[in-house]
Amino acid sequence: MTIEDFTQLEPTELIGSLDNYQQEIVRTLLKATDNNYLESADKWLSASPSNTAKFGGDSSHSTIYREKVVEEIEKFLCGNDNTYEEERKKLNEQSDKSQKYIIGVLSTAIGSQLGVAGVFIAPVIVLIIISMGKICINAWCEMRKEIKAK
Repeated sequence: MTIEDFTQLEPTELIGSLDNYQQEIVRTLLKATDNNYLESADKWLSASPSNTAKFGGDSSHSTIYREKVVEEIEKFLCGNDNTYEEERKKLNEQSDKSQKYIIGVLSTAIGSQLGVAGVFIAPVIVLIIISMGKICINAWCEMRKEIKAK
């Protein structure tokens, strides 16, 4: 599976790639937000587990935190930054690219950049990727450029 294939999966498949306890929480959040993926990501980010000090506990900043995660996903997927060059290379070279593996690589790399546990950030990454819809990565990257140019 390529990263492009991964981003084109159905929401239920992407959510199903998370650990069971994460799936349950994400489904609960989605139900509470009428399937609003970004609002659900914000709610996840405003949670306050002990390993999320930079993110948890302040719901007034959750969209700022989400945008930080989006920026890191953009760096990873669009390749317009060398930050994730090694991770992209490793992902391209790996023969067994299951959904869980791709989520693991993304969440570990982005989590380390943001200073949070990859396991905490994984559901947010999945929700953001789902929010991209069926748009291909190249189109999404171009859209992000246009947003930044405004």
